Amino acid sequence: MNEAITKLSIVRQTGMMSATEVLSAFGISALMYLTFFGVDDHFWNVMTIAFIVPWVICIPANLYFIKQRKQLIDTADQLKETQEELQIINQKLQHRANIDGLTGLANRDHFIKLFDERRKESSSNVLMIVDADHFKNINDGYGHLVGDEALMLLSSVFKRMLRRGDLVGRIGGEEFGVLLPNTCEAEGEIIGEMIRHEIENTLFEPQKGASHRITVSIGLTSASPNEERAFPMRNADSALFEAKRRGRNQCVLYTTDMREKPRPFYEAGNRPAPVRMRA
Repeated sequence: MNEAITKLSIVRQTGMMSATEVLSAFGISALMYLTFFGVDDHFWNVMTIAFIVPWVICIPANLYFIKQRKQLIDTADQLKETQEELQIINQKLQHRANIDGLTGLANRDHFIKLFDERRKESSSNVLMIVDADHFKNINDGYGHLVGDEALMLLSSVFKRMLRRGDLVGRIGGEEFGVLLPNTCEAEGEIIGEMIRHEIENTLFEPQKGASHRITVSIGLTSASPNEERAFPMRNADSALFEAKRRGRNQCVLYTTDMREKPRPFYEAGNRPAPVRMRA
């Protein structure tokens, strides 16, 4: 009912409110006068005053009140719209902060955050690191814009092949991370091989009439919910290095006898001795 009244014009709202207040005041005045004095010679004079005076007071007071209330409602509506706009902007900013702008996949930081969260929800997980083979040849031979198209092609394959609950992100230039929750190593190998095969057989034309065969190497390992993140990351990276060492375009499961990926000398603490110049 109040919403219906507020939709009326200010004049009509003022009139309705004033009429209600005047009739109430008139009725109370008449009842009190009759109670104390009864019907005497002054009754109708008093009633006339009791009817006119409230109109004089109520109309300007209600007009001011209704205008103020309308301003408050308009301000509240504006604040609500502003809050909704800010919420949309914040969501877009959050999306940009978490999503790789080129592929539409989770970026490295967001992938690692979700990786830590989701693997704790399942007792059996598989981590895959997928790297495009000889990707530098695409950038050097066709340009970086074509390289971007190749990355988007890989992204489309991941989105098409992976399951609803799987996690995928771009964790490097042409390197992707994939978490398969509720998955054993044997199932992970099958999924990894399906992805590898799909990418290899997906048509990529960097130039009209010219096709380029894209292949990927995949390293995978189990990812326990309780172990530190560094262990599955390192193991998957070692398996990826083994896939590259074996000739690329294959999916390799980590085993304990695999060599770790070689690190730069400055990461291994093997800094060269400073060169001393003779005087």
